[in-house]
Amino acid sequence: MNNIKHQLANQPFYTPNWEVKYLLLGTFNPDGGELVKYYYGRPKNQTWRILSELFSEDFDPKKDDFLNKLKLHKIACMDMIHQVNSPSNRLNEILGKSYKDTAIINKFVNRTYRTDSILQVIANNNNIQVFSTWGNGLKLKDWKNEVNKIQEIIPLVSPSLAARVPKGTNKYNYMLNDWKIKFNLG
Repeated sequence: MNNIKHQLANQPFYTPNWEVKYLLLGTFNPDGGELVKYYYGRPKNQTWRILSELFSEDFDPKKDDFLNKLKLHKIACMDMIHQVNSPSNRLNEILGKSYKDTAIINKFVNRTYRTDSILQVIANNNNIQVFSTWGNGLKLKDWKNEVNKIQEIIPLVSPSLAARVPKGTNKYNYMLNDWKIKFNLG
């Protein structure tokens, strides 16, 4: 079995220590996978483009002022999984290019969750909105048990360009409209 930690685990922002009004929950960024500077940092992911439109701000994780802008708008991200323990024959699925949640949330991979840290961030912030970007397809019992510990998660349409949307629909506009409806920007 191979232990794979979250690639951002040693970063000071891994658990946000600033005031948070909008918390986005993802699944896992593997150490040894494609490097990112912050959550949702892969090119096919539209999170920062969508949030830039919603907040009229240029959220670009590659720029030096990115974290300051997140703090200003009280935005933070966390992933549910801190570490996975995987058989060697599954490593390519976890560290590969597609990053499908089914590669890490299955009966072959053991997961260490960050639920307690997420609950602490929620407890420390009044009127926080908690969003997920993982959809409804994950049925594994221990995953569902961990997710159910977090109250009132607002599901967002996946920000991945690989995500499915209704036939004939512009993917980006579909994502943007869903997020506009669900974010309470008052």
